[in-house]
Amino acid sequence: MIVLKGITWKNPRGYDPLVAASARYNALFPEIQVAWEQYPWYEFEQRILDDFNQKKRIYDLIMFDHPWTGTLAANGWLLPWDDYLPESYTRELKQRVVAPSVESYHYDDKQWALPLDAASHCALYQKSPGLKGELPDTWEMIGAWALEQQKAGYKTPLVLSLQGVLGSCLFLSMMASYGQPAFSDPEAENINIEAAKYVLSLLKELQVYSPPGSSKWGPWDIYDRFCENQDLLYSPSIFGYVNYLGPNNAGKNLYVSTVPSFQHRNKPCAIIGGVGLGLTYSCTDVNAAVGYGRFLMSDQVQKEVFPAHYGQPSVKGVWEDIALNRAVNNFYLDLRPNMDNGYIRPRYNGFHSVELAIGDTLQKWWDDDTDLETTVAKLSEIKPTLKH
Repeated sequence: MIVLKGITWKNPRGYDPLVAASARYNALFPEIQVAWEQYPWYEFEQRILDDFNQKKRIYDLIMFDHPWTGTLAANGWLLPWDDYLPESYTRELKQRVVAPSVESYHYDDKQWALPLDAASHCALYQKSPGLKGELPDTWEMIGAWALEQQKAGYKTPLVLSLQGVLGSCLFLSMMASYGQPAFSDPEAENINIEAAKYVLSLLKELQVYSPPGSSKWGPWDIYDRFCENQDLLYSPSIFGYVNYLGPNNAGKNLYVSTVPSFQHRNKPCAIIGGVGLGLTYSCTDVNAAVGYGRFLMSDQVQKEVFPAHYGQPSVKGVWEDIALNRAVNNFYLDLRPNMDNGYIRPRYNGFHSVELAIGDTLQKWWDDDTDLETTVAKLSEIKPTLKH
């Protein structure tokens, strides 16, 4: 019996499809079992890094976010998939999945993960008969739009995804959209000061239209609140979660759309999310793990298993399927423009520590515990922490 052990994040989207697919794989290959552990996002990340740093050799497979790629690869903690797959496989994979999912895990001329799960920021909104006017096209229009909704009786019509590393993602996405990508080069100046001040001031102004305490909400908290509270109408830039949307889910009135742009650019830019499957240096049976990875990335499993178990697959066959889209309020078709204009975060060694530091610094700004000048100065000082 071959037993492969994997770790993933604790969310139906991150866990349920993997377990269902593993059961199907075991039915085809009874001699191979794949056991998945799940942990909350922050604990999940730290557990992986602790495992590798202490050389515990616990996991054969890991699910991870693409900003970790440089650190995991530089320390030799991953095996590149293209060392075990034919060159034609990666080329075909790029054709089969939504861009830039494959590219987000391609680093230093190697493919470090298979993009099982695809996502990006999107605008999330609630269809309500009392909604006044069209959704805003630009960040500069959101304040006036929110004020109009308040006058119509919606006390807190707007919510921003600001908590921790999610606030970091929002800031990075907006800086890229503004035309001044931040922290892209560890050897250079990490932010444009004036652009950072503009973005952070604008977001602070928009916070007055959001529910009290919402700067501490994770994305799943925001989706839950949308499902429970008809007063919440719009989140301009938040990671898309398909498992909430559709007539048979809690968010029957929830839809996604394109993120706003800035007036001077008119080019919406959404940060890429998603989760990839990594093959660890300590994998006990690489051949079995590679076969399982190819199985998970197959059109059949991505289309039949993932959507039925709250997953968010990456293959175009799902994103373009009319019936599947109808069941989830057109989620994939409406999210696609955001993916097509997606911003891939930096992936150099140590960037995952940068992302966390940005989130910690900005949390004080969102929570009124510091001023703008101090916040920007602290951001300017952030450097990558290298793991060895």
